[in-house]
Amino acid sequence: MSMRVIVIGAGIVGASAALTLAEQGSDVIVVDRGLVGCEASGLNAGLIGGGGWGEQPDVDVALSMGSLERYIHLADDLGHDISLDRTGTLILIRTEEEWEWAKTSVDGNRSTGRCFELVDSQALRTLEPAADPSLLGAIFDPLAGHAEPVRATQAFAAAAVIQGADVRTGCGVTDLRQLRGGGWQVDVATDGQPSQVSVDAVVIAAGPWSNEIGRMVGIDIPVVAVRGQMWASAPQPRVLRHGIAAAESACQWMTEDLVDGVPPNLTHHDGRRMTRHLYGRQRPNGEIVFGGDRVLTNDRTIDLAGIAVNHDHTGELFPGFAGRAPSRTWSGLMPFSLDGRPLIGPVSGREGLFVAGGLASSGFGRGPMTGQFVAELVMGIESDYDLASVLVGDRVTLIDG
Repeated sequence: MSMRVIVIGAGIVGASAALTLAEQGSDVIVVDRGLVGCEASGLNAGLIGGGGWGEQPDVDVALSMGSLERYIHLADDLGHDISLDRTGTLILIRTEEEWEWAKTSVDGNRSTGRCFELVDSQALRTLEPAADPSLLGAIFDPLAGHAEPVRATQAFAAAAVIQGADVRTGCGVTDLRQLRGGGWQVDVATDGQPSQVSVDAVVIAAGPWSNEIGRMVGIDIPVVAVRGQMWASAPQPRVLRHGIAAAESACQWMTEDLVDGVPPNLTHHDGRRMTRHLYGRQRPNGEIVFGGDRVLTNDRTIDLAGIAVNHDHTGELFPGFAGRAPSRTWSGLMPFSLDGRPLIGPVSGREGLFVAGGLASSGFGRGPMTGQFVAELVMGIESDYDLASVLVGDRVTLIDG
C-alpha cells in the first residue's frame, strides 16, 4: 500500500529511511531546517563497524552489519563515491587492564561466530607501523571500514531523490498536529514562507532536536544533546592504514554507574573528566582526524583543553603525531538516549508517528540500518530481527495525558 510520509531530519537516519520508503513506493518528503548531513551525520570521523553477522545476530549486530552493507550497496551497486574504505579498525590497548577487557570482549564475540581478533604488539606493528611499539596490542575488526560522512549522507539523500523522494532543505517544522480523521498535518517554513503538508505518517529523525519536535504533539522523547568535538591536522603523507580507536574509555565504561537523567558513556560528569575517549582515521586528502570528548550540553563552544587532551592521547598511541598540531577544530551535537539504547518505532497513543534516533556517538555507523528499520515499521513490514530492545514502547512519555 502506497503511503505519504514526511521524514523530519536529513541526517544519515532520515536519508536512509527516505531511500527505503521511496524504494517501496511511498510518497516521501524529507525536511530539514539546515542542509543534508550538516549536523552530527556530517561532522563525525566516518567510522563504520563490522565484526561479521555471527551465528545468531541480534538487533545490535544488525544495526552495525546492516549499515555496513547499505554503505557497500550505496557505493558498489548504486555508484555513489563515498570514499568507502574497508581495511578494518584497530582498538589500541595500552594497559594490562585494557588487555583483560579486550580478551573478554573478543572471546565473547568469537563464541557467537563473529570475527574480531585480539592481536599482540608484534602483529599490531605489522598492521599499523606508526603505532607506539610499547602498546600491548589491539582488537582488530577486519570487516570494519570508514567513509566520508557528508558525502555518504548526501549520497543516501540523492539515491532517495532518484527513487522519487522530495528532499527539502532550509525547511523547518513549526508545528505538528494529528488529524481526527487519521493522518498528520505538518506546518513547515522555507525561507520564512509557511506551508502545510498532509501525510499518513511522520518519522522524527531529528537527532538531538527530536524532543523539540516531539513536544509539539505532547510527547517526551528521552534524547539529549551531547557535544562531541574533533580536530584535524594539515594533509600528511599516508601513515594510517586503518580506522583507529583507543580501549581506555570502553574499559572504563564497563564499570560505570548510571545516573538518572544522564546518558551513559560520557567523558565528563558535572564538569569533571572521567575518562579519555579517542577515535579517528586519515582522510583521503591526507588529513589526520581524531576526536572523542562526550559532554552533556547543547553548547557547541569548543573546549580547547579537551582538544589538547585528545591530541596528547593520540600522540601517546602514535608518537609521530605528537608534533602535528591541529590545523582546524569543530564540534557537533549528538543524540544520546538516556538509557543508552536506540529508539526506533511507533509512538503509543500517536498513531502514524514514528521515532528513529538516539544512536549516541555511533550514528554514522548504525544510522543506515536504523533508517531501514523505521521505514519498514512505517510500512508494516515484519522485521527479521527481534527489535524489542530498541522499540520506542513506553520509553517515550505522553506529557499531555
